[in-house]
Amino acid sequence: MRAVVLRENHLSIENVPDPVAHPGSVVLEVAACGICGTDHSIYRNRLLPDGAILGHEFAGTVIEVGRGVSDWVPGDRATVLPVPFCGRCELCLTGKQNLCRFGLTNTMGCGGDPGGLAQFAAAPVTSLRRLPSSVDAKRGAVVEPLAVALHAVNLGDVHPGTRVGIMGLGPLGLFAGMIARSHGGLTFGMDVRESRVDCAHQLGLGAFNSEDQADERIRDLTNGGPDVVIEASGRPESIERAARLARVGGRVVMVASYHAPAEIKPGRWVTRGISLLPSIAYTPHEFDAALDMIATGRIDVGPLVDATTPLGEIQAVFDRFDTQSDAIKVLVDPGL
Repeated sequence: MRAVVLRENHLSIENVPDPVAHPGSVVLEVAACGICGTDHSIYRNRLLPDGAILGHEFAGTVIEVGRGVSDWVPGDRATVLPVPFCGRCELCLTGKQNLCRFGLTNTMGCGGDPGGLAQFAAAPVTSLRRLPSSVDAKRGAVVEPLAVALHAVNLGDVHPGTRVGIMGLGPLGLFAGMIARSHGGLTFGMDVRESRVDCAHQLGLGAFNSEDQADERIRDLTNGGPDVVIEASGRPESIERAARLARVGGRVVMVASYHAPAEIKPGRWVTRGISLLPSIAYTPHEFDAALDMIATGRIDVGPLVDATTPLGEIQAVFDRFDTQSDAIKVLVDPGL
């Protein structure tokens, strides 16, 4: 099969052996695989060894089942929960599966089994979630990032009337804004890229250019600042900016990949009573809830996922990841 293989200074399209359906697992023909900041960070910072196959946001069709698999047959469509929560550690047993150390270090495409940037991928049946007829593969591939955003919104305790600020209007920021609004939150976002501000407006979200007095305008519209600020830009300097934006007694949720030091002023956080809440991954319940949001139309991800990119253009996608202005959620079709 053709796959995207991580090499020392580039991404290589190579022919590699097809995966095998071991007992309790299936092989999927991958129909769509999303690219996110984590993938780019792994590539840019060389966080995995040569030979790794990235891609943890994907969906496809079952083509082979392993011994002992009875609930899945070839032709079934599925999205993949890529984090193999152990279910036995204290974190898993107390509802904090998103912090399971085994799960996070063995996530498919992120240090665990090979991911979905390939024509085929093997996955245990415990990781499969059936796609209803109302959800195509492209929408199925964004269940995973939507679940990440849902966990951040839940961590921020967004409920009707909560004033929410979103810093960074990439996929996670936009998803968080859409979910917060569905929870009854009053939501305003900011981003330095005008195309992403425009996209937020098209989705019905309030948004401003980060360089156009966005902080002051959001503080005015929220009567003193948001109750919760969701920092989704991944810019280390934005963490302190989020603390300045939040109202006294507010909360800052970090839901991005950070691989550079951040300078913060503890005095501001302490005297203003700002809580800092790091958000990573999701629980199995939140993953299932994200799929349900898409299936029922509660969250319409369609405007963000209509376009797909051929596998052969993957290097260009990664090269322009930080500068591309028009694309919001990049999906790759390994069959193209």
